[in-house]
Amino acid sequence: MKSRNPNFQDYVNFKISRNKFMHFIGFEIDTIEAGRIEGHLNFEDHHKQQNDFLHGGLSATLLDVVSGFAAYSLVEEGAQVFTVEAKVNYYKPGIGEVFYAHGWVDKPGRLFHFCQSEIFYLKDGQKVIVAKGNTTMAVVSKDHVSTNG
Repeated sequence: MKSRNPNFQDYVNFKISRNKFMHFIGFEIDTIEAGRIEGHLNFEDHHKQQNDFLHGGLSATLLDVVSGFAAYSLVEEGAQVFTVEAKVNYYKPGIGEVFYAHGWVDKPGRLFHFCQSEIFYLKDGQKVIVAKGNTTMAVVSKDHVSTNG
């Protein structure tokens, strides 16, 4: 996959630095490639729901984050990406110590990028899928970005 921005890694890192919620929950990006993002989350007590599993809302957030940054990796400098649709399928309870999330652009477009993502943990060296997501990201060119709402 080819990015419209030759400096896409710098642009994605800039966007990552501005994502306050991602930093608040402790999610860290490990890999930035054109059309693909990977990261991890060390499972902590405040990430748990009432049965001590990874909270489903946090799972949805991680899927959205990796899809969004994967989409950002393909756009021109200054363009913005916004989630316009997201679907999450929960496969198994999140009971690992470290959760890995990766997202990729399945079909890039001029106005929309269609993304996929998944969260998993490792058990006995095997990948256990916790959740998968399908996300549609709107691409707004730098010429159409408005800060006035």
